[in-house]
Amino acid sequence: MSTLSLETTAYREIWNRIVRADYMPGRMLSENELAGELGMSRTPIRAAISQLEDEGLVESYKGRGVLVKEISFHDFSEMLEVLVSLQLFALDTAAKRKLKFDLDTLGECLGRQLEASRNGDTLGYYDNSLTFIETILRTIRNENMIRIVERFRGKFTFKMVSYRKQFPQFKPQKSIGTNERVFGALQEGDIERAKTVLLEHYSDTYEQLVMNGVI
Repeated sequence: MSTLSLETTAYREIWNRIVRADYMPGRMLSENELAGELGMSRTPIRAAISQLEDEGLVESYKGRGVLVKEISFHDFSEMLEVLVSLQLFALDTAAKRKLKFDLDTLGECLGRQLEASRNGDTLGYYDNSLTFIETILRTIRNENMIRIVERFRGKFTFKMVSYRKQFPQFKPQKSIGTNERVFGALQEGDIERAKTVLLEHYSDTYEQLVMNGVI
């Protein structure tokens, strides 16, 4: 296998382990440990770690190892703010250009999110919620917007999956309700209602985070 393929394999495997919260926030990893677990040399591991650092998932400490970072709720709320803003722009732009939303794909995303919710699959729940958002953004064919969502995907899902793992008594429920209402509005061609739903979701989430004293 080429060095580039090994780097990609290492990156994907470590990324998946972090996002699944197999490695929880605060855990210190080592290049040797990861190399042993993945059955490869430290060179591709080092390249993978560099990429994960760029995404804000880990931080290297010389002589100590690689720290799996805690994603703050402040950071999470800012990511949510960007995601809502992108969707609002996409909804307005689609309406002005008379573009059609991919309702079939949106419905499939929603179905997978519902199934994940029933099965207690927290990662699947949030991953499909982000794919739902991506599908809305794809309507206006702006690949830079999609790249923003993809860059957020690791941190966003890791924050929520690790949080639900730490506090299993708190079950995810808000985003699926929001997505159901947005989907219903888009089925009826009611862009303004879809925008209102998104703004209400953001306001409710932000207020709850403030009330809980985490931002």
